[in-house]
Amino acid sequence: MNLNLFKTYIRVVETQNLSRTAEEFGLSQPAVTKQIQGLEDMYGVLLLERSGRRLKTTEAGETLYNCAKDILKTMEKTEKAMEEVSESRKGSLNLGASTIPGQYILPHIIKKFKDKYPNISISMDIADTEKIFSRVAEREIDVGIVGGWINNRKVEGFQWLEDELVVVVPESHKYGRLNEVNIKDLLNEKWIFREKGSGTRKAVEELMAALGIKKDELNVYMEAGSTEAVLASVESGMGVSIVSRWAIKKVDQHRKIKSLKLAEPDAERYFYIIYPRQKIRRKSVTNFLEYVKKLEETNKAL
Repeated sequence: MNLNLFKTYIRVVETQNLSRTAEEFGLSQPAVTKQIQGLEDMYGVLLLERSGRRLKTTEAGETLYNCAKDILKTMEKTEKAMEEVSESRKGSLNLGASTIPGQYILPHIIKKFKDKYPNISISMDIADTEKIFSRVAEREIDVGIVGGWINNRKVEGFQWLEDELVVVVPESHKYGRLNEVNIKDLLNEKWIFREKGSGTRKAVEELMAALGIKKDELNVYMEAGSTEAVLASVESGMGVSIVSRWAIKKVDQHRKIKSLKLAEPDAERYFYIIYPRQKIRRKSVTNFLEYVKKLEETNKAL
């Protein structure tokens, strides 16, 4: 039995919407429809029917919904129990991270964690902060590491590493010889922003709002989908930007980019560790959370 069919079906019942479920799972709507039809063919019953613009379960559909939830809970409980009794400490860990922690911070930490737990299988997806929050809320990811906090009743977490926002300009820029600059000195510049949903963008917009600066007042030359794309755009002379100090820390010294400290206060932010709000977690997940909570040890590892 493909458990993904049950996961998809449960979500369709809860959202009452095929397209929304497809978007959440990163599938096409026809693919979700095909999965539902596959279940109906398997059991020989109609599971869902239209009620206006929404879907509702038939009697058989409601029965399957409850059974599917029980099956998934049982499988999760079984997996946790088997992991607990495994002497070799085998297990799995599905991580999700926004760009900065995913590209610049976590690889080193994962290496140290794997040295301690070599038999744990680890996967990591990188997406913007909003998407990671959404996937953690739906329990598709065990632990997320993001650059901003979003209130979500299905997610809990804690403040983790501190970060600092810095300005980046082309090496030949008129401010290139400075070590510090005010944002208001850059208002007439062309700006490179991260895409909507990015934790860095949210932090930059909040900083500017605190200074009374509206994004609409800026000349936004381009929005980029990753920090590396932002840095490449700045290096090419397209404009200036504000990025995490972690990104600059890893930049090749030969790149023609200069980073400047922000003179304004409150240019700091934090990364957050997030995870689904649930009572029971696999041992591999608990071990990772305990590992990253040791902030002093983590800082030394970096």
